Formats: sequence, C-alpha cells, structure tokens
Amino acid sequence: MLKLLLLLFTIQLCTPFHVVPMSYSILSENTESVIDLAGKVSEKRFYLHITNEASPFFMYVTPCGAAVHWQLFTMDKDISMSEEFDTISDMSNSLEESEKFKLIAGEDDKKRMTFFAHSLPKKVILVVRAASTSSASVRIFFTPSLFRLEDQYPPLPHDTRLATNIISESTYSRRDEVSTLITWKISPQVRNAEPGRYRICTIVSRRDPEFAGMCDHVEEGVETVKCVPQTNNTVVIGSLRRDRTYFVTVFVRDHKRGTSSAYEVQTIQTSEVVTHRRKVTRNVPRKQKKSAPRVLSNGQLEQVELEPKKGTFVNLKFFVNSLPEGAENNTQSAMLIVHACDGLVRINLFRNGKILKRSDAFSGFRRFVVTNIRSGHLRFQIVNDDETPKTIRVWASTDLTTSPYPNLPDDTSVKIVGRSCSSASIQWIRAHDSHVKYCVYRRREHSNFLEHLVSLADNLCEGGLSSSVLVGCYTHSPTSSEDDAQSLIETTIGGLLPASTYRLDLLATPLDRPNAQALPFRTVWVRTNRFCGVHN
Repeated sequence: MLKLLLLLFTIQLCTPFHVVPMSYSILSENTESVIDLAGKVSEKRFYLHITNEASPFFMYVTPCGAAVHWQLFTMDKDISMSEEFDTISDMSNSLEESEKFKLIAGEDDKKRMTFFAHSLPKKVILVVRAASTSSASVRIFFTPSLFRLEDQYPPLPHDTRLATNIISESTYSRRDEVSTLITWKISPQVRNAEPGRYRICTIVSRRDPEFAGMCDHVEEGVETVKCVPQTNNTVVIGSLRRDRTYFVTVFVRDHKRGTSSAYEVQTIQTSEVVTHRRKVTRNVPRKQKKSAPRVLSNGQLEQVELEPKKGTFVNLKFFVNSLPEGAENNTQSAMLIVHACDGLVRINLFRNGKILKRSDAFSGFRRFVVTNIRSGHLRFQIVNDDETPKTIRVWASTDLTTSPYPNLPDDTSVKIVGRSCSSASIQWIRAHDSHVKYCVYRRREHSNFLEHLVSLADNLCEGGLSSSVLVGCYTHSPTSSEDDAQSLIETTIGGLLPASTYRLDLLATPLDRPNAQALPFRTVWVRTNRFCGVHN
C-alpha cells in the first residue's frame, strides 16, 4: 500500500505544468494593459496568458509619447525553469541571441500596430521598448476573438482622410483670422451605434500631434479641442491666425471602452489670400408668437433665456439717441456683445427695420459693431441653433470703451517658456485695457482625462473649468509707454508633481468697469519633467 502511494505521488510530480517566473508580469486576454516605459529601464518583458493555443491571435500595440519597438518570442519546450528565469530576468541577456528563444514577429513605429496569427503556443514572451525614456508608454491588447477586437477600438471608415475648407470671412474669426470647415467620413458602425456611445473630436495644434487622440494626454501646442455627436461629420474651427501652419487630428472616442481611433493628420496652411468665400445661408427662424422686443439699456449688462428648441428666438431693441446740438452732422457707432453661455446661437441684426447682417452659428463671446449711425434704433434677433436651453448675456452701448469685457490681444495663446519637475513658466501678451486682473487656474489630468475632455460641457460664461484650482491672480497696470502696449507677462506655477500633465487656464478681467466680466485666453497643457534637476 505504501509503495502504491509513493508511485502515485511520483506520477503527480512528473505531470508537466508551467510556472511563470516572477521576473516578469502576465498580460491577460481581452484586457487593455497600459505599460509605463519611462525611466532608466526602457525595456519590459511580459508573459502573454493565452487560454487556447488553437485559437487565432489578434494584438494591437498603441505607442504613447514615443516610438515603441515590440517583439514576440516563443520558447523551446525543453527549456528548464531556471534557464528561463535567468535569461528573462537579466535585461542584459538578449532573447534574440538565445538559442532557446525564437523571434516570431516584431515592429517599430509611432502609430498603432496590429499583428495576427492563426495560432500561437501558450508560452509566448512579449518584449516592448521605447525610443525615448522621457514620457513613453504603450497600450497592449490581445484577444482570440475578431468580434472582441473590433469592439475594443472605435471602427474607422476605409477612407480616413480629412477634407478642409478655409473660410476667410466668418463670425467665428476676426479680420486677421480665418476659420476652417473640417469634414470626414463616418463608419456605419459608429453612426448606427447606440446614441451617446461615441463622440468625434477635433484637435487643432501648432505642432505635429504624433499621439493626439490615441493616448490619454494632450500634447503642447494645442489651439482648440471640439467634439460633436457620433452622427456629425463636420466641425468649424475659428480664430486661426493667418500665415500659420496648423495640424488637425480627428479621433473617435468610445465611452464604453474608454478607447480612441484617429484619422489621418491633416495640415492646414493659412495665408493672407482669401481662398474661399463661404456662402451664408439665410437663417430664417421658425415662426413663433410675436412679442414686443425687449429694450436694452445703454451700457447695462443683461441676461436673456431661450427655450430648448431650435429656431426659437428673442428680439432685442436698442435706441441710439440723437447727437447733441452742434454735432448733428457727425455719426456714432454702437456695439453689441453677445456671450452665449451654452450651445450655438445665430444673430440677425436690423437697423430701422432693414437687415444688416446674418451671422453664422457660434458659441461663446462675440462683438458686433454698427457704424455711421446718427439716430434711430437697432434690433437684434438672437436665434437658438440647437435643441438645448440657452442663457445669454448681452450688452449694448454707443460708448465702446465702457464694455464690461476685457479687450484681449489678437494673439490669445499662452506659451510654455520653461518647466521643471515641480513647476512650469507661462507667458502671454497682455490685454489692451489699462487695468486688468489675470487669474491662472490649473487642473492635474489623470489617466482618463481624455474621457473627461470630450464629454465636458462647462458653462462658457463662467470661464475656466469647474474642476480647476485657482493658482493665483496678478494685477497689471501698464505705463504709458508705447512699447508696453505689446508687453509680455510671465509667471511661474509651482507645486506641481513630476511626470504629470496639467491643464492651465488664464482668465482676464478688467478692474475699472462696472459688472466686469472675464474672458479666457487659449487653454494650454504642460507636462512636468520626470526627473528633478532638469530644466527646459
């Protein structure tokens, strides 16, 4: 009996089994793994847990921050556990030079890479290394199911090119700026998916965005980020400076999986030459019950509401008084400011019953100036251009210098001029007003911040983000020198964490106006250095 028990115990010990060495981690099927490759050791090795070696093998490798080189190796069946452990745990041992390991696939690129095999053995080693160690990471996803693979990342159409059309005259931009209409094709799977699963976002940047839209960080140089529902295939980007080069990235974001797929990057070169005049369609609002126009008081900031129905409108009337005796032959100007806090609106402007201007749809802050007025009245018709309720702030006056809003410079960009592991220095051109308060807000972006970015819908009248933290405010009162009119202001934001991405918002508020209102400069993102003692 004892001999039989010993025999059974010996048979169990001889049964083949696989022990994963503790020197490297295991990656599982059907789960996207984010691997940090920053630091002194830029190469990492993983055991891929393949449940069925007879099943097909699909893998996606998505680099973030730097080009990534990946390799797949199989091991000889007769390799001992100690030899496997010693070879893989020592990074100085090249698997390519080992006779016990066989390279079956590999690729090096900055873009998302794919690999397919009809089958793979259960013992497979994945090696990933980054070309740069500053802020590199990689996303790995593998599965035996083609259906699961197609559901992991938003599908793109066969034609991933973007079409752009420059609009030189538009209410989206000033005279020294242009707008662009960006168009793309939509995959039927995205268009017909359950409502709200996908959003299509556009990033416009001054730098080539090698990883924009694919990774959970926004690279520096970003000018604008705009998102539309999954059924929309166009967006208008305004306030692009003339004679500049911009890079446009469109990507589809999947709220269910938290993943993205990007279209091809499109380059836009703006110039002084008018390349296209956009035909403005007549935006006649839907019929609604007539009501007496609301009269705006001269120089008073007021607020109006619009019902959540496209085409609803409100009529506002502003009276321009006659000039005093002796100045009857002179003319005057009137300014209307419209600050649409949430969603799109249009403006129809009338003088003494005659149409002067029909604007395109816009959101946020816009100024409209009517010149050569002696007396009479102006009527402003504000039209709801979507299905959401509206809160709109309006201001009208013949004294253009009393606007409650700051007069921002033509270039409202904020530049990163220095950074360390715990701070960042920013620089901007001051506003044209005499006395202005500048407030800086910061928000640390986390691993899922791209998800927050594409779903964010903060009130445009509030300025900044509700989740941001006030860093501090700076009051600037310039001298009377002419050179100071274009002076630069610089400040340093401290107390930041190493190797972290922060969103910085700058708001300007005039100090010498009643009911002063803030307007934002362009948002900027900055990533702090990973190691202290390094400044750039």
